[in-house]
Amino acid sequence: MDEATRTVAELTRERWEANTDYWVKIIREGRDRYRTELTDRAVLDAIGPCAGLRVLDAGCGEGYLSRTLASMGAEVVGIDACQGLIDAARSHPAGPGGPVSFHRAGVDALPVEDASFDLVVCNHLFSHLQDPADAVGEFARVLKSGGRLVVLTLHPCFYTADAEQGASTSVPASRYFSRRGIDQRFLVDGLESPSEITSWLRPLEYYSGTLRDAGFVIADLREPHPSEEQLRADPWWRQGFPTALFMLLIAERR
Repeated sequence: MDEATRTVAELTRERWEANTDYWVKIIREGRDRYRTELTDRAVLDAIGPCAGLRVLDAGCGEGYLSRTLASMGAEVVGIDACQGLIDAARSHPAGPGGPVSFHRAGVDALPVEDASFDLVVCNHLFSHLQDPADAVGEFARVLKSGGRLVVLTLHPCFYTADAEQGASTSVPASRYFSRRGIDQRFLVDGLESPSEITSWLRPLEYYSGTLRDAGFVIADLREPHPSEEQLRADPWWRQGFPTALFMLLIAERR
């Protein structure tokens, strides 16, 4: 079966399987500075205290955020469509804290009960979903009333191909107001991924409307960015953060 006859979901899953070893290396060696010095802190700040909460880590990858939340006292279920990443997550030694388990599944058909979670976290997931609407509906289904959804994703207003390398960050209106896909290999700390991945972006009104239609109320919108001290002291940040690259949404289930 060639790329033309495979579904987008099938092709995406195959590409992530091909990139499994690459991402395990990047994450476990702490080589992604965007995560280790910026977005992880922003996500954890948005989550806040989570001891005793039941948390769904949607698109958990090799499980580092799941393990972090479990160490904070949460009961965590990690879900990812990539079997290689789930295998890596399961093989990592469990640390002290709340229970954590990992399951291979797509986020558009979650194998969990209705109203069974206090919190759903999507860390760098939305940009890898061609259409997040079904996933958002599933998150609404599995969250308790008053439960929260925390989404960290690429900024739909400014992110363009190779934006991290200082490429143009201008998005014309003719492209901004429609779904746009960016095909590129990951390039992290000088290491290039074996397979390219498509990053999908949509206008802000799509995200707000999709959340509203699924029964969510947006409680906050943040744009994680390096501090003045980081920009002043480290040329890596001055070069690698030419514009707002990330958006963080906090929504509550009605």
